[in-house]
Amino acid sequence: MLHVRGEQINMLVFLASIFRGGRKLNSYIDCFIERARPRLIVTFIDNNLNFFAIRQRHPKVKTLLIQNGWRAYCGDILEAIEEMDAELRSKLAVDYMLFFGSALGARYTRHIAGTSFPMGSIKNNLVPRTQPLQQGLIAFASQWHKDGFYKGNIFYTQEEFFGQTDRPIIQCLGNYAEKKNKQLVIIPRNGKHDNLRAQEEDYFRRLLGKECVFLEPQGLYPSYQALDAADVVVAVDSTLGYESIARGKKTAIFSIRGNLLGIYGQSYGWPGDFPDEGPFWTNTPDSDTFVRILDYLFEVDDAQWLKDVAATNFPSLMIYDPGNSILNSILEKELGPAPISQG
Repeated sequence: MLHVRGEQINMLVFLASIFRGGRKLNSYIDCFIERARPRLIVTFIDNNLNFFAIRQRHPKVKTLLIQNGWRAYCGDILEAIEEMDAELRSKLAVDYMLFFGSALGARYTRHIAGTSFPMGSIKNNLVPRTQPLQQGLIAFASQWHKDGFYKGNIFYTQEEFFGQTDRPIIQCLGNYAEKKNKQLVIIPRNGKHDNLRAQEEDYFRRLLGKECVFLEPQGLYPSYQALDAADVVVAVDSTLGYESIARGKKTAIFSIRGNLLGIYGQSYGWPGDFPDEGPFWTNTPDSDTFVRILDYLFEVDDAQWLKDVAATNFPSLMIYDPGNSILNSILEKELGPAPISQG
């Protein structure tokens, strides 16, 4: 395992890298690769520029990138790549790039040599839908963070980046649930035993003006099981919201943060070409639009929902590949068949 964030350091590799010139991190990476002699290098850190430079220095080793989270533009990897010097950018390459959908892959391959494939979310693809649905349940996917957030060179406070976006949505959902006899629950970001959980609960209690119910099914993948239990899922711009749509759940995306804060690349479906409003999404902080979308989601049947999603070209944003067959086929091509499990 090659750790590039300082989690662990291989001392033999580190000592060998000291005597090399160039950037210290690159020297460490190069020494590690030379010592391990891998056939394939895989990363889930799809927003780390160092990975895109490995193939040039080690052309005999194949590289594979797997998208791990939803990507925006400002303050994210694509902004960094597109602002690079053209000569440096021309040296970036990855053999295989596996993205949630084709839209982001097309944007990457403008600048990075290699082949891109849509594969969906590796975690989402691994979790089958087994949780029974609870009628009338509205589940909001929390993105709460205790601190503020940088977008590019601008720092937004916690209230600006999260509170200003979540407040109109949560209050609308609370009113809607009360008027329509639904139940509003929160899919928490922090687990029950996390030290930050009490702060997250207090955050939503203040937004809603009363106690909130947090939905946490028992199991290994509580967030995905919570999606499956909900009648309707609501998200801002989280990976979990897009994963919910990919796995067939009726989902609203109220992607209003970019509108409120003036952040490019924070709208629904970026970098795809989508209007500001659609059957199940909006980029505009308008409660009447929120209600229109919620009414539609509660009224539409599952079969029509799947047709409506497909008609909007959602698969260009994220596909669903149960069992990760696309990834497995690439691994088999490069490494051979997986060993047969003994017992």
